[in-house]
Amino acid sequence: MHTDGSRARVRVVVPRRVASRGQHAARAAPIIMRSRLVPMAVLASIAVLLVVFQEQLRDLEAVVAAHVCSVVTPTLAAPGAPIVWFGLGTSNGFGLVITPDCSSTLLIAPLCVLGIGLMVPRKLSPRRVCAGLVVAAALLVAGNMARIGLIAEMIHLYGLGTGYQLGHLVFGSLLSIVCIATSMVALTLIVTGRAGRWGFRFLARGRRRAAG
Repeated sequence: MHTDGSRARVRVVVPRRVASRGQHAARAAPIIMRSRLVPMAVLASIAVLLVVFQEQLRDLEAVVAAHVCSVVTPTLAAPGAPIVWFGLGTSNGFGLVITPDCSSTLLIAPLCVLGIGLMVPRKLSPRRVCAGLVVAAALLVAGNMARIGLIAEMIHLYGLGTGYQLGHLVFGSLLSIVCIATSMVALTLIVTGRAGRWGFRFLARGRRRAAG
């Protein structure tokens, strides 16, 4: 502060380091936003494609389910239709239609929307969010395939009436709830970075037991 007898003049000096940090943060902000906008746009595109091409995806699910269940019983996917035929060549053969309500697309599309919401906070890493979404989607698809096989097995054991009700409404619904809960837990652990800690602890315990 300098005084000339009449009025006081204040001179403010800004350190160069502080100014450079502010400029660096201002430049880094758009880069961070771009790194998040790209995966968010990809997830939004995937969700839209899942809804638009859900019929073709159900046909693909029927083909995959037919290959998976062929290990237990003769199966065949109907060409051009989301139908899996079980017990071919036997008197108890039947076809199971994969409706939109029973498709994995009904579960993965909202998962993509959830991923977009998780990328909004800057504290969450986009890489971890994408990795968690991949693991969660894989669990949902595997659970849906298991659900289709469970329904088919219930029909094979208890007939079309009772077996379908037990497989679809009771045991199939319980299996879906378990798979959704497991996928959400896996997504949370991966996004928060706790999955690696749990895996390290599990490996450490295994090594201790092997050494013991």
